[in-house]
This record gives sequence, structure tokens and C-alpha cells, in this order.
Amino acid sequence: MSSILLLFMTLSALPVKAQDEEFGFFDHLGGGISLGTDGIGIDVATPLTDWAAVRAGISFWPKIKYERNFHLKNNDNTLTDNVDVEAKLNIFDFKLLADFYPIKTSSFHITAGAFIGSEDAAHATNTSMFIKDPADYGKLGLVLGEYRVTTDKQGYAHADVKVNSFKPYIGIGFGRAVPKKSRVSVSFDLGVKFWGKPGLGAMTEDDWGEKKYHKFSYKDLDENDDEDLKDGLKTAEKIIVFPVLNIRLSGRIL
Repeated sequence: MSSILLLFMTLSALPVKAQDEEFGFFDHLGGGISLGTDGIGIDVATPLTDWAAVRAGISFWPKIKYERNFHLKNNDNTLTDNVDVEAKLNIFDFKLLADFYPIKTSSFHITAGAFIGSEDAAHATNTSMFIKDPADYGKLGLVLGEYRVTTDKQGYAHADVKVNSFKPYIGIGFGRAVPKKSRVSVSFDLGVKFWGKPGLGAMTEDDWGEKKYHKFSYKDLDENDDEDLKDGLKTAEKIIVFPVLNIRLSGRIL
């Protein structure tokens, strides 16, 4: 990251052409780094005309960990215990965005495009062994509603927060993706990613031993399940769009 900042400092010291220069189709190149609710972003940009530009890059969140305790039960119906669970963010997207400037000389823009990445926004697993006998690892698991979540041969049950891998984006902002009047500029974006209805995905097994991946809704849970887990799922399912607010440092390379 320090080398990128050094590049922008170098660019700011370079001369630019006249301020009334017009942009043409792919005739300039810029780069940007951003920070916001969509995480850390790195992209390249090029103008189409004075009225539009395109950006392509990546955005990601550091793998932040979150730990808490849930009241869960295993599927031999002999143990009801508090289970320590660790969740880790897993957000990494490629992005392709188009900026449209309603006025030729304006920095105000309307943006449309998409983020494309993993369906797994977060990964969770138990850190305390809720199955006491290692001989039952890979056989017994957790019970959520009428579903049995299986464990692996090390005794861990795994679950993922599932969203859509293709996330359309629409927003507004101020600033040019490729600066026109200087080598370096700052821009802002405000918009939403449509990532679908989140759910909790896990590998389950039925009475006949058939295993399949199931995306849980809070409606799959019952009165015997952890209240915080049910409330968390119910709240998450209402968040079908993810708000994006970021600040971007833009540099003109060519």
C-alpha cells in the first residue's frame, strides 16, 4: 500500500496538459485506491468520452474475526451445551463500474455496474468441542430446527453466510475516475450493492444418511434453537442491499 501512495505522490508532481483538454475513447488511464463500507478497493479507470468513464478492480475486507457463544445441541439428543463459535469475514469482489457525467464539465456522476465474487460473505466454525467423544466426529453434528448439520472428522461444524455472487450496483458520487485538471484528485461514492437475501449455509444430513448443502432461513429454526441465532438470521434476511460509502484517491497515469 505504501508503494501505491508513493506512486500517487509522484504523479501529483508531474505536469498535465491544458485544462480544457477533451477526453476520448480509452485515450487516458488512471488508477485509484478507495476505503469505505465495501472495504479496501484498488482499480484502474479510463474515459470513454467527457461524459463517461469505466472502472475495473477489486474490493475486499480484511479477514476480521468475531467470537461469541451460542446455546446449541448435538444430534444424539444427549448433550445441550454452550458452543463457542468464531466467524470470519470473507468478502472479496471484482468490480466493473461505469460512471456517467450529466454535464460535460461536471464531477457529479451516476454509477452503474456490478460486484462479482464469492457467495460466502463470512465463514463460521465452532472453537469448542460440543461432541465429547472423538469416535463421533464426522458422524454427529448440530441440530437446527429439523436439520442436522454435520461435523468433519476433526469435530468441527462449518457454516457460511451466503449472499449472491453477482451483485448489481447503482449509486451517485462526486469526482472524476480519471482526473482532468490535476494528476491526483479525491472522489466520493454513495450507493448500494444488491446482494440478495442473506442466509446461513451448512452441510446437512437426513435420516437416510444423504448429505446436501442447505441454506437456512430463520423460519427453519424452532423454539428449541438459540434465540440470538434466530434473531440474527431474521434481521440479516431483511438486509437485501448493502450500503456503499467510500472515498477514493484517484491518480492520472497517462
